[in-house]
Formats: sequence, C-alpha cells, structure tokens
Amino acid sequence: MFNRREHRLAAYQERQCLLVSYTLPGLPYCYVLCSEQELKYQTPAGQELWRFFLAEAQRLAHEDVGDPNSFMLIHSGSSAGARRSFHLHVFVLRHRWQKAWLYGVLAVKNLTQMVGAAVGLKRAR
Repeated sequence: MFNRREHRLAAYQERQCLLVSYTLPGLPYCYVLCSEQELKYQTPAGQELWRFFLAEAQRLAHEDVGDPNSFMLIHSGSSAGARRSFHLHVFVLRHRWQKAWLYGVLAVKNLTQMVGAAVGLKRAR
C-alpha cells in the first residue's frame, strides 16, 4: 500500500466513518470506506451505511475517471476481515487488465498470509 491517506470528510464524520485512499502498482485509485462503529447489516443503520458506501463508490469513480460505474467492490465483513467493523474496498478501474491485475495482487497477498499462518509467523483469522 502506497500513499496511504485518511480523509475525515463531513459526510463520513456524521456517520462515524473514515475514508482511506491509497495506491497500488498499476492501480492508482484504491479506497477503503470504514465504519468506526460495529453495525449489523440487518439493522436500518447498517442498511443506510451500505447505501452511503455504494453512493460514495460511484462518486469516487466519477471524480477519478469520469465514469460512476467504473469500479469494483470487495466487501469484508467482520468475520472475513481484519477489522471488526463494516468496511468496503473500492477499486476504481479504467481497464480490464487492471481487474485481472487486482485479482493477482489479492491472490498473492492472501496466499502469503496463509503460508505465514501455516508456519506460525502470523495468526490466521
């Protein structure tokens, strides 16, 4: 992760959320939209946050590349991710090769974490 920056925008602060931007090689527009509170998706507050995050993904894609539909989402729930709270990864992509590249980067990252956990270097989740 390169050029990691935290953004505390008013719309996020109102919802106790945080926007993190970063870059990866070949992927200049990467974001994590994080809730700082533990919410269940089934609650009205959880559903409203999901709608807000989706609208934000569209806004970010439009600002970055001029197309509000040019993004890929990875949702990490509390049981599948490193954070206990709701968060959504947003990757703004302009080209098909970027999508393939992203899948490769994620595969290497997750494989490395699994091997590390298997040899006792890191705790698996």
